[in-house]
Amino acid sequence: MGIADGSARAAQGSPRIALVLGSSQRPAEIVAAAKAAERGGFDELWVGEDYFYTGAIASAGAVLAATELPVGIGIVPTTSRHPALLAMELATLAGLYPGRLKAGVGAGVPDWLDQMAIRSRKPLSSVRDVIAGLRTLLAGETLTVEASSYQAREVRLAHPPAVVPPILAGVGGPKALAMSGGSADGTVLSVLAGTEYVRWAADAVAAGGAGPTHDLVAYVLCSVDDDAAVARERLRELFGLYLLAGPRNPMTEAHGIADAAEALAALDFDDAVRAIPDAWIDELAVVGTPDDCARRIALLAEAGAHCVALCPLPDQDAEAQVDLLARELLPRVRAVRSAG
Repeated sequence: MGIADGSARAAQGSPRIALVLGSSQRPAEIVAAAKAAERGGFDELWVGEDYFYTGAIASAGAVLAATELPVGIGIVPTTSRHPALLAMELATLAGLYPGRLKAGVGAGVPDWLDQMAIRSRKPLSSVRDVIAGLRTLLAGETLTVEASSYQAREVRLAHPPAVVPPILAGVGGPKALAMSGGSADGTVLSVLAGTEYVRWAADAVAAGGAGPTHDLVAYVLCSVDDDAAVARERLRELFGLYLLAGPRNPMTEAHGIADAAEALAALDFDDAVRAIPDAWIDELAVVGTPDDCARRIALLAEAGAHCVALCPLPDQDAEAQVDLLARELLPRVRAVRSAG
């Protein structure tokens, strides 16, 4: 399936449904979960690179080898690998599995980068410059550049891919989204991307120059149960970790909860988690009964998401979660697609 196909499906309220693998699974579990996702009818797979859990390049290679599904890398921080080395890795994967790879790059999580003393002083410029460098190298051209975050002198890949993988940007703020719209083939939105934020982000990438084939991928935390309250409580602590770590951000601003989230973040963590309104979890995650979750996915598609990438719970058996989603959720999503 091409990116243009994904855009057309989202316009009809029928996004691609992906599974996010990597950080929430031990390395030995990734391939089994990927195979379960393929058996279950997922459209594609994404692998994360959250430091210091699992490496995206190694995970992507294993998943590409074990399945026939498209695989996205989302995302690799631009400062953790020189673009020439990242291009070499991507070209190798794209050469082995032509037409199945997508690659996302972004500024990365500041705290993790600070642990390695590699945070960029100009994160937006770094992402833009790395995308430009990757495009040059993957096209088989020679790269000589003195960018703000890296330098390259007469670098050329010996084996550029016959099918160049799409390059996506993992970004969130208005300037970065506009940059992605003008420079990348798509945009990866982090978890807690509710419908209002997805709509706002879609407008921002369009304003930056994104065309109809620009692929908008929304990562979402996911918890499904026949009892909506059980599903919500199962997700609450993980939701709180993401929300309270940086309570004022473009996502909470778009949903009008930034002030209240900041007030919660000032509390003891356990107290704050208990005080998170149920409505926030329902709006910013795919959570509840299978019917609730199918409706939420449809709303994300209507807001502009071409792909909804479900993030399973880290403390539960990944393969069992995938089987549950395939059995209970995907048929309902397909029913929405057929109705559309």
